[in-house]
Amino acid sequence: MPVDEPVISEGSDILPGEIGDAPSEGAEILDGVESIDELNEELDLPSQADGPELPDAVITGDDDISSPSGQYCGAPYNFVHVTRNLANTMSVKYSTFVQNKRSTTMDWKFTTKRSGTTEIGGSFTLSTEAKVLWLGKVKTDYQVSAKKSWTSELGVEAYGKVKAGKTVYGDYGIKKEKLYGYMARVGSDCTITNKKYNTIWAPYREGWVIGG
Repeated sequence: MPVDEPVISEGSDILPGEIGDAPSEGAEILDGVESIDELNEELDLPSQADGPELPDAVITGDDDISSPSGQYCGAPYNFVHVTRNLANTMSVKYSTFVQNKRSTTMDWKFTTKRSGTTEIGGSFTLSTEAKVLWLGKVKTDYQVSAKKSWTSELGVEAYGKVKAGKTVYGDYGIKKEKLYGYMARVGSDCTITNKKYNTIWAPYREGWVIGG
């Protein structure tokens, strides 16, 4: 599965140079301790924001003077349409931390020791057809790597440095592409009916978010 490089959470005091490569061989390392706090299902990802409102769907077909709308779109079908691209979030599957009680900077290492699964879903229950349509939309227009179901990896490591008297936190999980939009019906006359709005997410990557 694709694993992203560790990123620093918004508002953290951690600096880019404090996460990175493994320490030199023989260096003393602080190993992460698993957190007992409840895992965050909607962790904010750095540099993410809701996008603007998008135009409504317009369906056109073949000109047909016998149709009430003057258009013919063939046999009726269902489709999905995005009205807003939402800020992506992460479903945390493992949370850990290190606390440096020394008077000098120390190296730390985090390793994922628990795994979890995130599936495509919505704020309202999705039918099998809706999952297929939404996943196709996500993969085509937003995240080629998105999948119906994603299980996080074990043994994924992250390294860095923690200043004297400071604590570094690490959350590992599955990143979710999030969209707001609707599933609707296109009639043979190209009219759109039966709009059902929903917030949709689909797993697309995994990785560490580091903070402190």
